[in-house]
Amino acid sequence: MITDPRVFEDDHLPRELMHRESAVETLLRAWDHTRLGEAGDEVIIAGPSGVGKTALARHTLQRLATQAAIDHTHVRCLGATPASVLRTVCRGVDMDPPGNAPTDALQTNLIETIDRPTVVILDEADDLPGSPALELLAGVPQLSTVVITHDLHHWLARLEHVNDRYMDATTLTLDRYGVAELADILGARARAGLPPTAVTRGQLERIADDVAGVAREGIQALRAGAKLAEERGHGTIEAVDVDDSFERARHLIRQSNLRSLPFHHHVLYAVLFEAGTLEGQALHDRYDAVAEAAYADHRLTPVGKRSQRNKLQKLMAYDLVAREGPTHDPTYVVVDEGVEPTLAIPTKA
Repeated sequence: MITDPRVFEDDHLPRELMHRESAVETLLRAWDHTRLGEAGDEVIIAGPSGVGKTALARHTLQRLATQAAIDHTHVRCLGATPASVLRTVCRGVDMDPPGNAPTDALQTNLIETIDRPTVVILDEADDLPGSPALELLAGVPQLSTVVITHDLHHWLARLEHVNDRYMDATTLTLDRYGVAELADILGARARAGLPPTAVTRGQLERIADDVAGVAREGIQALRAGAKLAEERGHGTIEAVDVDDSFERARHLIRQSNLRSLPFHHHVLYAVLFEAGTLEGQALHDRYDAVAEAAYADHRLTPVGKRSQRNKLQKLMAYDLVAREGPTHDPTYVVVDEGVEPTLAIPTKA
């Protein structure tokens, strides 16, 4: 039933970004100086997961690139070191720095190489405040950044010594879509990726309402509904396919979320998955007990208890882990037993 699977991929960018027109115009104004060969303003885009923060930045930069001589690149910052952030930026502007180059050398290379406005999307940047990466990037004259984060005020409150660049940044906070707005977006995806009349407007509104305006969940539910209809031999998406689409979509999103996480998160998830349920201290103890074997063939080293708690927060934000009980003595559980870990934890400590 799906005629173009690319339409439903997370990184697909439609030609028109529906119901984000004012946000696009705000970003274009922030980057207006790039038309004159100067660096654009710093930008911070905040909002809950799945509302299109990264898509907004990528779409607008692609549009701007047709009007101005600019470069742009994308960096996933979750779990990244300052050196790995700068190294990814270097590769994004067609540089190939040595793998062991220190951060100051990477910054120097960027300063010497970048000769026109360049915008870097710093995705999953919640943990970047206080990182030397921000200050190092701020020292590259032709470079500006787009910070993608969940909580604007929390992010700004944690900033340290990066001049006033981000205090004066252009800021946008994206809300979830309304039911009619998301139904419009889903309708455009359906027209591009499904046969005509495969799904009704009422069904699209039902999906939009059930996912509470989160675009990513709505798009994946539409794809899941189409796959279920195909598996069941339905000529069009039927009500039962929509009913069953949400859990399948959430399962697929959880799998994708887990694959996207850095190694430390995978170790913690695997430890918890093996047990199914663990009290907080027991989880930390189990992680510490298997850490030497789990990290034996990896360049990273085990993290401490505080860092483990931070990574558990990300696992919860990604709907992979749930926390039950009192805050001071929580119990952690795996949300979806069908989402298997990507690595095996030693059976004996």
